[in-house]
Amino acid sequence: MNEFMTTLHLRIHDAVESLRRARQRGDEDLVLSQAGEIEDLIEIAARHGVDIDGGYRALTHAA
Repeated sequence: MNEFMTTLHLRIHDAVESLRRARQRGDEDLVLSQAGEIEDLIEIAARHGVDIDGGYRALTHAA
C-alpha cells in the first residue's frame, strides 16, 4: 500500500472513530461534520481508484 492509500485509510479510520465518539456524547454538530468529512474522503478514494471497505460508506449515511 503506498503512502497516499495508507494516509487515506488512516484519515477515514480517525474520522469514523471521531464520529462514534461524537454519537456517544450526543454532539450532533460534530456527528454531521465527521459524516461530511468521511463522505469527502470516500469521494477522494473513488476518484483515485482506492478500494476502501464499504463499511465506511454505511457509517456516513447512518449519521
